[in-house]
Amino acid sequence: MIKEITSPSNPTVKFTNSLKQKKDIISNNLCFVEGEKIIYDLINSGHTLSRLFVEESKLEKFSDVISKFENQTYKITEAVANKLSETVTHAGIFAIFELPKKQNFNFDEKFLVIDNLQDPSNLGSILRSALTFGFKNIVSINSVFPFLPKVIRSSMGYVFNVNFTNLTVEELSKLKTEKGFQLVSANLSGVNPNQANINGVFGLIIGNEGNGVSKTLQNLSDITVTIPMQNNVESLNAAVSASILMYEIK
Repeated sequence: MIKEITSPSNPTVKFTNSLKQKKDIISNNLCFVEGEKIIYDLINSGHTLSRLFVEESKLEKFSDVISKFENQTYKITEAVANKLSETVTHAGIFAIFELPKKQNFNFDEKFLVIDNLQDPSNLGSILRSALTFGFKNIVSINSVFPFLPKVIRSSMGYVFNVNFTNLTVEELSKLKTEKGFQLVSANLSGVNPNQANINGVFGLIIGNEGNGVSKTLQNLSDITVTIPMQNNVESLNAAVSASILMYEIK
């Protein structure tokens, strides 16, 4: 039986909007997802749908997914849809999903390190590229939380397919000693990725949007690489830089 929500101040709407904050996402093990393609892809990939919200004018359009999840579906008014949406123009469909089960993180294959990365859009774009180039394992050091709605949208939902672990610099340093992997950092003073002597398992470090890789992690790195640039361009967007480097040294 489809339930109905007509008021933007409804408790379910308030709860759903709370899932746009890190603390509430973690405490409830749930996240908010907006976007037709992302929602369908997550469902088709077997991720657990908790609630589905469909604007009343879109019920026929999304009748296929509603029929499968009728007990979890809420018919909502345009006002409620606008209250939930974080985009200028929305598709009229929103969802709450359970967070993916955390996997055991091992350092037996290449991985990406995001160092104080703060922009959700950058992280989402980096995650799409990371999966494209085989970097499924991500070490996060003081970086933006991956299951914020903007990260989910920017990654087109691929954040659900990435294996995350949160570490301190000290923990990463200790693991480097124990496991023997190399660390490769991106810096303007580095060598061309094609000339880098990278052997075995390695972690590629992508730094903060404004400050780059922290000095501590630079000192911990075995190799520093850079992207040769022309026409006096000084730097690239973090997501663009990460994509190029992952492609070059994959």
